[in-house]
Amino acid sequence: MMKTTFRLSFILGITLLAISTASGSVSIDSYSKQRQQFLDALQALEGNDNKVFIKLKKRLQNYPLYSYLEYQQLRNDFAATSDQQISNFLTTWQKQPVSRQLYRNWLHHLGKNKHWEQFEQFYQPEKSTTLQCYHLRAQLQLTPENKNQTLKKSLPLWLVGHSQPDACEPLFEQLESVGMLSSDHRWERIRRAFKNNKPGLASYIGKKLSKNERIWLAYWKQAHQSPAKALQKSWVKQDSDFVREIIRHGLLRLARSKADLAWDQYQKLSVTHAFSESDHGKIRHDIALHAALDRLPEAQRYLNGVPENAVTHRLRRWRVRTALLNEDWKTALMWLDNLAPAERNSHEWQYWRAVSLEKTGQKKLALTTFAAISEDRNYYSFLAADKLNQPYVMNDAQEAISPAMMTKLEKNPAMIRSHEFFRLGMYTEARREWTLATHKLNTDSLKAAAKLAQQWGWHNRAIATAAQAKYWTDLDMRFPLAHKDLIQLNAKKYTIDPAIIYGVIRQESAFMLDARSSVGALGLMQLMPATARNTARLLKIRYPGKQGLLLPEPNIKIGSAYLKKLLDKYDNSLVLAATAYNAGPHRVDRWRPVDKPISAALWLMRIPFRETHGYVQKILAYATLFDWRSERPFVRLSKRMPDVHPEPKNDKIADSQ
Repeated sequence: MMKTTFRLSFILGITLLAISTASGSVSIDSYSKQRQQFLDALQALEGNDNKVFIKLKKRLQNYPLYSYLEYQQLRNDFAATSDQQISNFLTTWQKQPVSRQLYRNWLHHLGKNKHWEQFEQFYQPEKSTTLQCYHLRAQLQLTPENKNQTLKKSLPLWLVGHSQPDACEPLFEQLESVGMLSSDHRWERIRRAFKNNKPGLASYIGKKLSKNERIWLAYWKQAHQSPAKALQKSWVKQDSDFVREIIRHGLLRLARSKADLAWDQYQKLSVTHAFSESDHGKIRHDIALHAALDRLPEAQRYLNGVPENAVTHRLRRWRVRTALLNEDWKTALMWLDNLAPAERNSHEWQYWRAVSLEKTGQKKLALTTFAAISEDRNYYSFLAADKLNQPYVMNDAQEAISPAMMTKLEKNPAMIRSHEFFRLGMYTEARREWTLATHKLNTDSLKAAAKLAQQWGWHNRAIATAAQAKYWTDLDMRFPLAHKDLIQLNAKKYTIDPAIIYGVIRQESAFMLDARSSVGALGLMQLMPATARNTARLLKIRYPGKQGLLLPEPNIKIGSAYLKKLLDKYDNSLVLAATAYNAGPHRVDRWRPVDKPISAALWLMRIPFRETHGYVQKILAYATLFDWRSERPFVRLSKRMPDVHPEPKNDKIADSQ
């Protein structure tokens, strides 16, 4: 059975959407008949109807995606496929991404089935750990006289802080059996496992240690998992390189949750233990940083006390943020001067310099700085313009694209294949071909490619390619009013500003229909399946399943409903709702001020996750840009950012219940 079975129904369902989304391309109907035959051929192959498949395939020899049919036919039955068939395919289609796909699939098949001679005939050096392990296993089988040399090559694959693929296990077993894994090797991997927060792996590796060494491994594991308790144990009194390493690890782990306690422990242990200068710097750095992240009263003192040779860019930023959050404007100005020049001159830190100057009575210089920032088009530029009560500067300009260049691109075989895959809703394959078509283009050609994608209605590729070309001024391309009817319908239904929905989509997926995050979020508004299911249940609407969340209509409907739920929870504060959308409501509740309101711009500086911090700022700026693109009166950024208040007492009681 084809491995694409689960995708084909989705492809068939989304093809009409892709066709309706595309617009105005000269080749829009060039392959309409063959396109349907291509889908019919894939369906026949999936249903094991080889007679129909071969008949349709023969008709499609001149279709741009013919190579993909051959690929699927071979991949569908590797057991009956010869080396010669694979070699012929790789030679015939060597300039297409599908060749690379078949090559890797074939190698995995050969390795899994231990066809070592065939594997070595095809294998070229690979980044894939699985394929590297298959290669070394093949060498062990085919050249046993070089066994030790081969096993030495495998040692770096074993010496990592995470588990490796199952394909590597036979290799590692041989490393073990010939005695190549020394105690030092085991401790080095254990060290890397703890650093990578893999205590289970550390315990597994430690099974082969001596009895006495396993005792020390248990101490290290306790220092990792329960550092406050571990640092009170009697073994901590010993002072050796190894003990200090475990103590340092425990202190760094403790700093993550209880920086003040870590500081107290460090003060005691630094008297009795001969920590190196590097150890002192690293411990002080992490305690100070986590104290700042947790907004501890002692944070500024800890930050000030970090040795200069241990100071990182991140710590410099948190020195500024802590001073700002403490409303210590003079100290903020001092630490702003301590930032690296490139960072110091960014709009972010120039804005906070202007605020600090204003707060310290240097109003003329503050106004000059605000004015300089306001000439651009971003979150801080809009805030600066609000300070000056000036209109926003959009800097919208579309460059003329050469028709000849557009025509040349349209005739590029990889671009033709990319367009066909896009129209079929086969977006992964379309992106592979797009990458091939654009990877060697100069800046002007990239701009033309971005324009071509825009004409197709492939907004995600238009946005990404424009960014690749550093083509920032075409706002029609970079902020498309796609899915307008759906967004307006749901904005009206859930009483949300449509610009906010647009802003979330632009930041979450950049209009990538099949967007999938590493944690499982799906579609335009990057919905987690569990969140989408719960939202659908609460609203008594149908949950479409994971594949359904990749379709615009259910994704925007459920995403808008969830966004409305968050806006209601946080009294219509977009700052808090957007933060919760990205980081989770539980974190927003933890980060809210305790005793008094704080300006939203300053509160965002308090967020410990740099990704979330930037995420919310972009949604705020994008909402303004989509207001402007919609040619409607836009809401000034500062109006979208009321002060952030402490969590209401009744909400705390409800949460505790």
